[in-house]
Amino acid sequence: MLLNLVLAGTLAMTGVQPVESVWLTKYRALEAQISGNYYTSPKSDRLAWGESYIMRSYLDVYQATQDTAWLDKLVTHADKVISNADDIDGDGFLGWSTAKYTPVALSNPGFGNAASGDTTLPAAWTRFQDTGSHVHRTTDTPAGEGPQAVRIISDQTRWKKLYQNVAAGYGSGVTYVLRGWGKKTGSATGRIVLREGTRSICALDYTSTSWTYKEVECVMPRGGPALRVWLEHATYTATGSAYYDEVELSGRYPFIVHDGMIGLPMAEFARLIATTPALSAYAGKADAYRSFLETQIVPRWERSAFLGNTWNGTTYREPPNINTMPGTDPSRDLPYNMALAFANMLTVLHSLNGDATYQARADSVVRWAKGALVNSGGAYVWNYASYAAQKEDISHANVDLSAFLEYYRNGRILTAADMTALKNTFTTKMWNRSTTAPRFSWNVDGTDNTAQADYYLHSWIELTEWDPQVKALVATKYTNLPLSNPSHLITLARLIKHG
Repeated sequence: MLLNLVLAGTLAMTGVQPVESVWLTKYRALEAQISGNYYTSPKSDRLAWGESYIMRSYLDVYQATQDTAWLDKLVTHADKVISNADDIDGDGFLGWSTAKYTPVALSNPGFGNAASGDTTLPAAWTRFQDTGSHVHRTTDTPAGEGPQAVRIISDQTRWKKLYQNVAAGYGSGVTYVLRGWGKKTGSATGRIVLREGTRSICALDYTSTSWTYKEVECVMPRGGPALRVWLEHATYTATGSAYYDEVELSGRYPFIVHDGMIGLPMAEFARLIATTPALSAYAGKADAYRSFLETQIVPRWERSAFLGNTWNGTTYREPPNINTMPGTDPSRDLPYNMALAFANMLTVLHSLNGDATYQARADSVVRWAKGALVNSGGAYVWNYASYAAQKEDISHANVDLSAFLEYYRNGRILTAADMTALKNTFTTKMWNRSTTAPRFSWNVDGTDNTAQADYYLHSWIELTEWDPQVKALVATKYTNLPLSNPSHLITLARLIKHG
């Protein structure tokens, strides 16, 4: 008994948890369930908003347990993530990209709007060899999508199709993603195809009688006839119908926020190895990750001929050479979370390489973002972006807080008073004041209490340092929460880390 007490006291002082806590048990179960779902993807959105949390959770659980098996997992994941990096835009720098957030080159992709004077025809789309009897809108849609889809019925005598010209200004030679839902009845095969005149660029075939989502990459031609997206059957002699919904075409581009999110756990791993002699066996991997970030990821955002220089002297801006996000203007300042994610990675890398430019860039971004924090009754509130009236939300604020915490811990720019004010944001603005059924608002100013996504808490829990109640509230929230995603996983990791 005495030995156990001595051992427990010793471990408490070192921060190591030798016994299986309830949070570690939950963490192991969820990690086994989801850890393979993200790191093999080449899509930057899945890596940034999924895999980065998994890799960072491994670092947190290692810190709590000192079990290097978690570092081995991180290495496996990081190696695969880097192996999937590519130079899709031909600028000479490897990285990751996605079409999920980029401007869609088709109007009315969900067919929700009807053409003027014809409610059976989706606006912006044109029928081919039909007046509506065989090509029309329908309320048979995929679960979770909008109220309208389209149906094309074969008459077995000639083509029945629907088409739309691709919006002018698409990126010549750029990789685009054609995607959509489809299904079929009878012997028909549904087909979504992108054509340049009569030449097919890429196509999706639907052979299932159940709604199925598919996507395909298409390299856009350089010049030539107008591009059209066609919805049709594979052959007009087939029987039955083809159905389509949410048909979209958009470019696959990199995003600086994704690079920052994906690169951060690699940089943190490299810092851990550099500052822990007992982990020297991992030095080769740490050096490789650091080199990849320094030679590929960091320079692409200032030296890419495709993107243009995104540094504007104060913060990072949207790429000036190409519009990568809908409804925005090239060269506009990025939202706070996007710039801070990259700054966070830069300052960690600076601790390894001493590059003054890295630190200067990161310092400037953090000062700029800190300047947006408004004191409201002892708590900080801030907007999503310098140009936006909407307040920052509980999810993206995790990215902001991560950078602020890194800076505070380095004794730079953020003070203890700042961290206390951020803690007050959580406890006095966002929390519903229930200790038994805590809920948190979607926005940092306490507005929008209807959101059901108030489990995004992995950086908020780090504010436990300024108030133990923060950890208690997160623990209560997570006690009976159904667990299913990487945000849950990293929050569990930090519940383990905070004891």
